[in-house]
Amino acid sequence: MKDITASRRKFLMASGLGLAGMALPQLSPEALAAGAGKEYVFLSVVTQVPFWVDHRAALKDVESALGVKTTFTGPLDFDTAAQARQLDELIARRPAGIMIFPGDPAALKPGVERAVEAGIPVMTLTGDIPDSERSTFLGIDGFSAGKVGGELLAQAIGGKGKVLLGTFPAPATLARVEGYKAVFAEKYPDIEVVDVINDKADPSYAPTAYLQAILANPDVVGLGGTDGDSGKGAAIAVTEAGKKGQIKIVAMDRNDDMLPYIEDGTIYGSVAQKSYLEAFLAVHLMHWQNTDGMKVLPDPLQAGIDPLPNYVDTGVMTITKGNVNQFKHV
Repeated sequence: MKDITASRRKFLMASGLGLAGMALPQLSPEALAAGAGKEYVFLSVVTQVPFWVDHRAALKDVESALGVKTTFTGPLDFDTAAQARQLDELIARRPAGIMIFPGDPAALKPGVERAVEAGIPVMTLTGDIPDSERSTFLGIDGFSAGKVGGELLAQAIGGKGKVLLGTFPAPATLARVEGYKAVFAEKYPDIEVVDVINDKADPSYAPTAYLQAILANPDVVGLGGTDGDSGKGAAIAVTEAGKKGQIKIVAMDRNDDMLPYIEDGTIYGSVAQKSYLEAFLAVHLMHWQNTDGMKVLPDPLQAGIDPLPNYVDTGVMTITKGNVNQFKHV
């Protein structure tokens, strides 16, 4: 485990975990009461898209479970500069903890350091900010998730043919593209990626982007999407091109407006993150730390360790026509 830096030491002292000789109590009704009303904020980007429904639901459930307040916020579009400014605004508010899906990790890293310096725990969800002062990353390994999608698409097209991949320029999604390419190179040499489409994670733009790519590459037999809006966008484009059933689609995530396309066979399947689990666990971890509810060691600061997990791989779920009903939000 990484050594505690100077700013991490300040955070542990600010959160009460650095008191010499203190034995951390188990999470108890008293500890819960001590943390009642604390606010935990999820700062995201492209917040207009339906992908975030599971994160939002988890935050609401955690409010009831722990007696805390949660807030989901961030720019509606992929405005990374606005997200960085909003992080500074949150630091001034001093919430009990901040969760971040980073649009631009480099732009957010200084803000993360300022937050930790101020004694605010920070965790990253879905996408990471490498080499930053964040406590924990919760999410999937994008490269591995892309390999799962690549296997599913290879199965759909019989292991050969030309394919398109869809993404937008966030590190987490770009890693999934590389996962697709890697599994094709390793196991399916007869699959050729002819283009990678930037759908901007924009549900109004994605169908046009995919339709243009299909028209420019009329012999493609498959399309793999790596963000939450690629599946529906691809399904609309394939239908408009008159190639439903001819072009096999593998989507990403479990957006409600995409699931009907799996039901009717337009989309072959999807690779979904456990988004609810990410937010649910993140708030619990920060709250346990803030209320001295963990007993990793009597004094983590004196031991020179960070008591929180550095990385939590929440894994993926495969959605097919056979189990799609289980993924609908009711």
